[in-house]
Amino acid sequence: MRIASTNNGKRVVGSSRLNTANSNKSTGEKTSETQALVQGEQRLLTVLDSVQADFEIPSADANEIAMAVDRLFHELRSIRQSVSVQEWKALIQIGRQHPVCSLVHQDPFTARAFNKPRGYAGDAVMMDYIYGREEDWERPAATRLGEAIFRYTTGAPASAGVRERRCYVAELLDGIAKRQTNQEVLAVAAGHCREASLSLAIRRQQFDRFVAMDADQESLEEVRRCYGRFGIDPEVANIRQMLSGKIKLGKFDVIYSTGLYDYLAESTAARLTANLFECLNPGGKLVIANFLPEIRDIGYMEMFMDWHLIYRDRTDMLGLASQIPVSAIGEIRLVAEPNDNIIVIEISKR
Repeated sequence: MRIASTNNGKRVVGSSRLNTANSNKSTGEKTSETQALVQGEQRLLTVLDSVQADFEIPSADANEIAMAVDRLFHELRSIRQSVSVQEWKALIQIGRQHPVCSLVHQDPFTARAFNKPRGYAGDAVMMDYIYGREEDWERPAATRLGEAIFRYTTGAPASAGVRERRCYVAELLDGIAKRQTNQEVLAVAAGHCREASLSLAIRRQQFDRFVAMDADQESLEEVRRCYGRFGIDPEVANIRQMLSGKIKLGKFDVIYSTGLYDYLAESTAARLTANLFECLNPGGKLVIANFLPEIRDIGYMEMFMDWHLIYRDRTDMLGLASQIPVSAIGEIRLVAEPNDNIIVIEISKR
């Protein structure tokens, strides 16, 4: 097995100083935790009050609002890094009671993540909000403030990473179609499968078979409407069915999943990876994307979007292949998108 990595890894270890279930802590430790929480709350309220004041300036233009949101992103991540997991959870609740919460929810992107109309954050409609910046799609209705925040959040680092991820998949598919004919492709948790808009290979119907699998029936109806004419076949399936092996779709030359693993715990992710790898033909490739730790958006996403991801560094990504026999792996390749927000692992089968 050969491993190629394009970037140096950064191992991030989260702190957990506050643990209410631990009754053995000294008074000094508990006092330190209380002080950290108080300091964190003071920092949080200071930045929220400042941002609220900027939002409420009648003459504030889009650039000034963007600067306020940028400051909010920066400070929330900094505060998150300075406190324990439990302390951060407490601060999230404090932040959601502040008037800034209702103000940022004038942004359709932030509000949709928080309200979860399809039951989860990061749905296919949210991805369309992100892609719409490049496609010049009509933006959702919003207040003047909401429109300015929307422009910032859909252009923020995490959103930029999502657009890069889409381009990466489209280029990967086009490259494979050029090198090899008669290829069969499976997209897992496909969403609206918007990479199809960028891939010439898909639009020229150069794949023998292309299956878009997702648990969201509404998303697959959009896939059928937009890309059914290019030979993409929607297939409804959830994670339990994928893990149980009950889905019998045959073998594929390329299997990719770009948004699912951000929500999967380590053991589940490794099991699914092994199952998907089994569905590859010899010489086939499994491609998985995941957000890297400590993205700039993380504090804002968790506090005001209620959007919690499972982040993976390079070591974690290699761990996804832990349940695949080493002898079955031809090559593993790790690639991070230019802004270091999203990482991709490619696992080739012998």
